This record gives sequence, C-alpha cells and structure tokens, in this order.
Amino acid sequence: MRLVSTKNKNITCCFQDALFTPMPSDGGLWFFQKIEKMDDEFLNNWMSMTLPEIGFFIFRHFDPEKEISDSALAIVCNKAFNFPLKVKKLSDKIVVAELFHGKTMAFKDFGARFLAGMMQHFNRQIHIITATSGDTGSAVADAFCELTDIPVSILYPKGMVSNVQEAQMTSQGDNVTAYEVATTFDVCQDMVKKAFLDDEINKGISSANSINIGRLLGQVFYYFMIVKETLLLTDKKEIIISIPSGNVGNITSCVIAKRLGLPIKLMIGACNVNNCFATYINSNKFELKNVVRTYSNAMDISRPSNLERLKIIYDNKKFGNDIIGYTTTDRTTLDVIRLFAERYKYIMCPHTACAADALLSNFDDESIGIIVSTAHYIKFNNTVEKALRKKTEIPKSIETLLKAQKKKISIEADYDKFKELFMNRMNILIK
Repeated sequence: MRLVSTKNKNITCCFQDALFTPMPSDGGLWFFQKIEKMDDEFLNNWMSMTLPEIGFFIFRHFDPEKEISDSALAIVCNKAFNFPLKVKKLSDKIVVAELFHGKTMAFKDFGARFLAGMMQHFNRQIHIITATSGDTGSAVADAFCELTDIPVSILYPKGMVSNVQEAQMTSQGDNVTAYEVATTFDVCQDMVKKAFLDDEINKGISSANSINIGRLLGQVFYYFMIVKETLLLTDKKEIIISIPSGNVGNITSCVIAKRLGLPIKLMIGACNVNNCFATYINSNKFELKNVVRTYSNAMDISRPSNLERLKIIYDNKKFGNDIIGYTTTDRTTLDVIRLFAERYKYIMCPHTACAADALLSNFDDESIGIIVSTAHYIKFNNTVEKALRKKTEIPKSIETLLKAQKKKISIEADYDKFKELFMNRMNILIK
C-alpha cells in the first residue's frame, strides 16, 4: 500500500510506516496514492458479506502487495469487528444506523479496535498520543488498555466532554494516561501535532485519532454494512446519508466508500454551530471561528484535520453534488431529540440529532434517508433528559463506571509543560 503526503505527493510511505509515523515530515497527513473502484467480483457480492469479510477485501484492495498476510488480516478483522452494527427502520423513508454497540458505545470503537489490532500485529515499540473531543479517547483507552506493552496518552479539553466519556478515559489500565487540558479540542490537537514534529520526542510515538490513516480506514468498512442493511429494509435504491461531522473523519470514510463503488446519492455533513466545515462545503471558503461549547460536544471543532484529505479527493474543488453541509443549533438539537422520541419512540444522542435535523431538512421522496447514530444517548444523558423533560433509565454498568476513581493529570494549554510530563512518563515506562 503506497501512501502520499497531502502536502507533497513526492513524500510516500507504506501502510505499516504510516501507522507508526502518522504525520509526514512536511506536517501533512498520509493518504492513499489513488482510490480505485472495487472489482466487479466484490461489488457483485458484498451484500452477502459480513463486516470482517468486507474489511478484509477492502484492505486487500488497497494492499495488493500484502504488507500483512491473508491469515493475519483475517484475524485482525474478526477480532476488531466482533460486535454488531444495527440499522433500524423508523419509517418508510428514514432509517437510523446505530454504530454504538461496541464497548464504549460510540462509532469510534470500530476504527480504534482495527488500529490496535494492526499495531499489535506489526509489533513495534510505540507510545500512542492522541487528542480527543470525547469518544476517540474512550475508544482508544478501551482498545489499547489490554495491550499493556503499548502506553497511551490522551489529551482532552477540560469541561468539554461528557461525564461518561471522561470516566471511560480516566478509569482504564495503568498504560493509559489522561491529560485534562484547560483549552479546546483544537488546541489539544495542535499540541499533539506539535509533538509529532518535535525531534526530541517524536521517535516512537504514534496517534490513534483520525489523523492516523489506520483509524480512518477502519471506518470505511462499516459504510458498506450500513448501506447493505438499509437496502434490505426498503425498495428504494437511492440513498441519502447524514453524518455528524466534527473532525470530519467519519464523512471522509464515507466519501472513500463511495469512491470504492458504494451506491450513495448524497452525503450531508451535519454540524452544530461550530460549522466551519459546513460553511466550507457550501461556499468553498474556509472561515475560522472560535469554538463554542454545545450539547454535541464531539463536534465542537473549528479546524477539522480531515478536511485536508477531502480536498485531495476532490482536487481542491467544490464537492459538487456529493456533499452538502448543514448547521443545527442547540435549541433545535433538543427539539429534534424530543420529536423523534414522541413520533418514533426513538431516543438519540445530540450528535445524532444534528444528523437527523440535517436529513429532515434535505430530503426527497425518491430516496431512503440514513441517520448515522454515532453514540448511545446515555453518554449524553443530561442533554437527553433536558430535551425529553424527564429522567431516563441509566444502566447499572454506567452507574458503576461513573463511581470509578478518575486517574487524570490536569494541565494548562502549555506544550512545554505537557512535553515535560510526557518525557517523565516515558522515562518511567522505560525503567
């Protein structure tokens, strides 16, 4: 598999090297040298495949040289994708794709587990460092906590993640260190990117958020399952899919899936008021804004990293008829949660509500609409209860989790201070 830098196509590497060095030396991101349509054999048979099988064939499509053997690849896919993906029909026109049936109840379990499996297979000495707006940290902490020989450092913005998300990040194994940073996700991400360009510490570190091509690729596979399960529920053949969009890795994965041959008519980048991405989609102009805290905190991002990859796919031109952007306010988020609970007896998280609002506002009678549900509502229960104006039942497992002792290091948004703490942590682990 040959990957190129988004900033300079003359800088290339293989998949294994990109896993462990997720940012090229020029500060870009690794991306596929080319995305070609899947062969006819796959496109004629994927509707009968399982998710691990789909993942196997798509990965092999990008990796015909076999950096990883068929047997090892099958093991990684089967172990990573050992939990269900469910598509539920709400009406003749709307389905919801639930990506939250993994252990941390969010869509990032798919990509994080695939990435962890690949890293375990290639077995290099590594220290994971990643920034999160919430669910990435939870999924990464869970995916790597049993891989005790791989230390993990997670940076998350103080006061801008949910109680459940924070508990999932801060109550894992001794190899997971959580840093609560007094800033926004964008600044946390800047600190991580700075670490990758810092020659004093960048040897032997890698990332597990969607700047890592392994995490991103692990999310491409489930779009085939989403569309497969949707087509089995309806006679409609045209598909509109609405995707909560924060760091834009999820919709980038969907675009890749479409380029591989997945039949999708339209993708909607559903944003909250931190809508730099939606604005860019609709105007082809990027306007940086200060981050505003919202109910859909995982989307509180103003500089989405994966926009760089989307620009490469579309050759820095407008997204044509493929993608549109849409913005949902907090007030509307609450209204939509309440609307779906009353009309369809279905409770959704605030991020899913943004996707639902975007779909309802950009729909046609000829299509089936898919709402991508990225997290279980219980992870954002305070917001859901506010919308429904009543209490919801909290699972005992979540009650136990919230009572667990939190292990975290609170710091200011100071890269040098973080670097000092990080180096001390590395020295302790080496000893």
